[in-house]
Amino acid sequence: MENNHVDIPTFIRTTFSDALLRRASDVHIDPGMAGLQIRFRVDGSIQDYTIISMEFYEQVLMHLKVLASLNTSALPTPQDGRFAFNFNQDDPISHQSVPVTLEVRISVFPTIHGDAAVCRISSSISHIFELQNLGMNDQMLEKMKKIIKKNNGMLLITGPVGSGKTSILYSILNEVISQDKSAITLEDPVEFSFNKARQVQMNPERGFDYAAGMRSILRQDPDIIMIGEIRDAETAEYAVRVALVGRTVFSTIHANSGVGTIARLIDMKIEKSLVAYALNGVVSSRLVKKNCENCKEEYVPSQEYISYFDVDLSGYQFYKGRGCDICDGKGYLGRVGVFEVLEFDTMLRSLIVEGASMAQIQKYVDTAGMKSLKDDALEKVLSGVIAIENVVTVI
Repeated sequence: MENNHVDIPTFIRTTFSDALLRRASDVHIDPGMAGLQIRFRVDGSIQDYTIISMEFYEQVLMHLKVLASLNTSALPTPQDGRFAFNFNQDDPISHQSVPVTLEVRISVFPTIHGDAAVCRISSSISHIFELQNLGMNDQMLEKMKKIIKKNNGMLLITGPVGSGKTSILYSILNEVISQDKSAITLEDPVEFSFNKARQVQMNPERGFDYAAGMRSILRQDPDIIMIGEIRDAETAEYAVRVALVGRTVFSTIHANSGVGTIARLIDMKIEKSLVAYALNGVVSSRLVKKNCENCKEEYVPSQEYISYFDVDLSGYQFYKGRGCDICDGKGYLGRVGVFEVLEFDTMLRSLIVEGASMAQIQKYVDTAGMKSLKDDALEKVLSGVIAIENVVTVI
């Protein structure tokens, strides 16, 4: 790119158009000694896009701030905002050119070289929130639908950052909201809009956080409540009590597994009886890179990866992408969910109320036949969907 011929609005629009084409979830704009570096996060990994001269740094950041209605002063202050682009892109389903709205949520953060920006992007094509598109097998999907159809109680989605929790929440909401149900959400931020739900943007800087929202939410007469994340004991306490008085509550929480979620709530000083009888289930999720269907081939993984599953896998075939033009030589294209669905039953509730150890609870869950994250991952490995190496790094 010639430094003297950079049209900043066109450059930024082209950058986001390319990000959409490459299925990027984030655009990173980082000033540094080598120049203004633009990178994309695709399938969970950071990829270089381009570098332009730092002489254009102020113009690029100023244009982004104006688009997002941010403060354009030179004060080094973190800021958040959002904006949108309209494009025409090929729909991957119909293969026709369709108008696409690209929604961008931007976070500007001061560094020693100047403001850096990270832009989370989503589009009307890429976000199709359907439960059957999550990647669950039929057994898990039926169990999930059974849990979310209950008229009261709580379902929690758990997993680390970037494990698909928000997509699962939106898929659930898309499944359960209807004309005869009043649904309200508390989110920070609101990432996708639903016509049949009242969506509320949290504003912690002004004292309107999740706990404050939960204190008043019943006055809005909701049937369904979605909480973006349970971050503290006060929000957790309100959520479980609301679930016990006849509302359906969906939320996320940071824990490693279904049993780990039980431990996390108890560690937050939530009464064991509230945990036991408010929760209907916990869904744990991870996102694993999918083999490229165009170039995947049979191979023999090293024994250390095979040993990870603690089962005899002799005689099975394993597949991995070798890299091709379609997947840019990476061997993988897109990601797929790996899941664990813990449904609460009478025995599990009794164990929690009686103060059983987490080891005892885990033993019961295992013997009750719940498919674990490892089990679901192994099923996808043996079906050729994912490579065994990619599982070990994620689960």
